[in-house]
Amino acid sequence: MTETIDTVTLTYSGQIEEGSVFEVITESGEEISVTGFTIEDGVLTGQLEQPLENGMYTVNWNSISEDGHPLNGTFTFSINASVEEVATEEEVATEEEEPVAAEQEETDETSQATEVASTTATAQEESTSPFIWIIAALAVVLVAVSILTITRTKRA
Repeated sequence: MTETIDTVTLTYSGQIEEGSVFEVITESGEEISVTGFTIEDGVLTGQLEQPLENGMYTVNWNSISEDGHPLNGTFTFSINASVEEVATEEEVATEEEEPVAAEQEETDETSQATEVASTTATAQEESTSPFIWIIAALAVVLVAVSILTITRTKRA
């Protein structure tokens, strides 16, 4: 991302339950404080105490699906905001600004974080599906081998 963010939003393909959380970790292993979580229509949002500085971040998420199944995963993203943008945001923080403009900026940042989180959450959910197919294929092969063994044993 080329802008700083102060919220991280994860968008799920289905509904999630209360108790779903995530943590944001810097590349040096320091945990970034998330001040609160909200869940609405399959969207988990966490407010950060301060906008993230330039660098790599890891998000470890743990959620509970609507049917009670635990979901978890990890994804990384980076912030690479220009020096001018960081200075501009600091100036904005010290000056009085129209609330509407601040809300629009937050919405833009949130949508970018949502895009990254959504892609990763979907990838995590999809990665479970091939595992199930592999197990099902192995079960079919085992059944076929058993039938062939029984058939050959009866002929002999």
